[in-house]
Amino acid sequence: MRKIGFGVIGCGGIANYFHLPELCNIEEVNVVAVADIKEKRARITAGKFKVPNWYTDYWKLLEREDVEAVVVATPHPTHSPIAVDAIKAGKHVIIQKPMATKVKDAEIVVEYAKKHKELKVMVLPFVYFDNPYFDYVKELICNEHLGKVCMARIRVAHSGPEKYQDDVAKMFGEEGGDCWFFDKQRADGGALFDMGVYSFTMANLLFGKARRLISIMDTLDKKASVEDSAATIMNMETGSIVVAETAWTQARGANEIIIYGVKGMLVWEDFFGNPIVKHYDSSSSSWKIPSLSREKEPQHTHRHFVKCIIEDAVPIGTVEEGKYLVELMEAARRSSEEGRIIDFV
Repeated sequence: MRKIGFGVIGCGGIANYFHLPELCNIEEVNVVAVADIKEKRARITAGKFKVPNWYTDYWKLLEREDVEAVVVATPHPTHSPIAVDAIKAGKHVIIQKPMATKVKDAEIVVEYAKKHKELKVMVLPFVYFDNPYFDYVKELICNEHLGKVCMARIRVAHSGPEKYQDDVAKMFGEEGGDCWFFDKQRADGGALFDMGVYSFTMANLLFGKARRLISIMDTLDKKASVEDSAATIMNMETGSIVVAETAWTQARGANEIIIYGVKGMLVWEDFFGNPIVKHYDSSSSSWKIPSLSREKEPQHTHRHFVKCIIEDAVPIGTVEEGKYLVELMEAARRSSEEGRIIDFV
């Protein structure tokens, strides 16, 4: 059996809670090394997951010949430059969302990925929605079971990243209270780029690209120099009007989709682990609740990427798709700052 050597750059929460647990449960994967600018985090993470090598300089990880693929799991503005370095080093790359916080940075990732077409570059979070629930929603829309879809509302929100950051700090015996998500200098954007990226991804997957948008965002509760709440109204190429919402100001985390069709409605609620889909059919005046599994396979995100490397397939979530999300979010930010509609065509 061929094993793919992986390296993980960034040893914070997303690496410890998601990437490494999944990678370490895939038989075709050998996690060779981790890296973090904080020595203690790199060392403790390596010990926790029995990874033989750890570094504070990610270039040393990239220089290893036994590392074929890397996960970039660092603060948002650093995703694009580290991904470019990894591509230059000849590595396959998973880029944690968002791919970048500025379009110009996303364009550089696309440029280098095109120069190295032999490498697989997967941009999150598109593959997260390759699941039975989302397939069911897409099928209802594509087969016109809802009739003409005139409007939809998509919301991904939670109470904020500060408790999560404090829990991560405790994991490494660090003092809490420092939440980089709230600092514009370190994060560049707030809830929009952290959680809104999911809302925009779902809108894109279900309704195509936006023709124009208008957005309002503000800092309503958190002591932050970035927005903690945002709402964007988009006119989509399919003709639907879609409202994409996000916030760090909601008592309980949830993903919500409500789709309004002339023949039916769909409600998808996922309170972070407890999904349910309800379909209202006007012909029978009844609600249908299908029984669906949460995922297509265990560790699907990383198994899919490994399969793409081994079978030379295109991953779900291309660099072009990742760049489009950054274009949307940058336009939403500009719309809010300038108080105007942004046209894409």
